Amino acid sequence: MTHHNPHRLSKLGKNTPLQIVIFLVIIAFISNLDALVDAVLHPEIPYFNAEHLIVGSVTGLLSFILFGLSIMYVRHLDRALGKIELLERFIPICAYCKRVRKPASDPYDMTSWQPIETFIKEKTTAKFTHGICPECAGRLNLHIHKLTGEDQPKDT
Repeated sequence: MTHHNPHRLSKLGKNTPLQIVIFLVIIAFISNLDALVDAVLHPEIPYFNAEHLIVGSVTGLLSFILFGLSIMYVRHLDRALGKIELLERFIPICAYCKRVRKPASDPYDMTSWQPIETFIKEKTTAKFTHGICPECAGRLNLHIHKLTGEDQPKDT
């Protein structure tokens, strides 16, 4: 059985000094690629030629932007993967009141339990709206009529 690493992308989500150095070296190499090719194939063209400076600057800037956007997208995907894994795992929920127990908390401590709406709001961007389903509305209606002593409503 293979071990599944739940956050295989998490190292890409953090700026380590090594990652920053590698990123800058790649950008510098890409920026100088035109000049390096000309230095090998056309040694008569000076390294700091105006064309090399313009092409290298534009190439470096575009590479910087594209690499930066790709790193941001990987971080976004890693956060989404973390949320999916959180919602896919077993969630301890009370069978009676539907409260959810906070992860790694004491099940006998009442402060460890929270309404399911709170749990989902904390873990996702979902928003709740409340209503009453027809079955519960019927039960509530019967309960109100029993409390008030009125006759039960007749179905029309």
